[in-house]
Amino acid sequence: HSKEGLKRRHCVFFANSTTLVRTRVFAGMAEIKERRMITEAELAKHSKEDDAWICIHDLIIALPKDFLEEHPGGPDVITCLAGKDVTTDFEDIAHSDSARDWSSKYIIGYKEGAEEEAKTKLVPKNAELSKGGGGLGPLLPTILVAVIAVIAYFIFGKK
Repeated sequence: HSKEGLKRRHCVFFANSTTLVRTRVFAGMAEIKERRMITEAELAKHSKEDDAWICIHDLIIALPKDFLEEHPGGPDVITCLAGKDVTTDFEDIAHSDSARDWSSKYIIGYKEGAEEEAKTKLVPKNAELSKGGGGLGPLLPTILVAVIAVIAYFIFGKK
């Protein structure tokens, strides 16, 4: 295949005797990563800044130094949670779809006991998470900030 042909493709699928992951093509280069089952005990061992793994939606993600340095919240936000399942923390922040794509590049495995789909899935997009739920979900933090601002205005703004 030519480099141009690779650039036009959105996803590349690989299959052989081991479980290989559907990977996206970045800058015309396909990246193959083999996934394996990882226990909670093994995840817990990777809890340092120079060796940080996290679990999001049953996916184990190894975070290299460049990821930690480029993370908008800084490395400390992540490294204090390294070695743990951070799905709730990740979703509480309402990460963008581009952040989810960025995280998916670093998937190395899946949590022991995860469903079969964890062997090939990526970090889910916001639309995938909101299916069937509807409601205020992602808008809740914005509404909360607005309510607090109005209350603060009436309490501190009147002099």
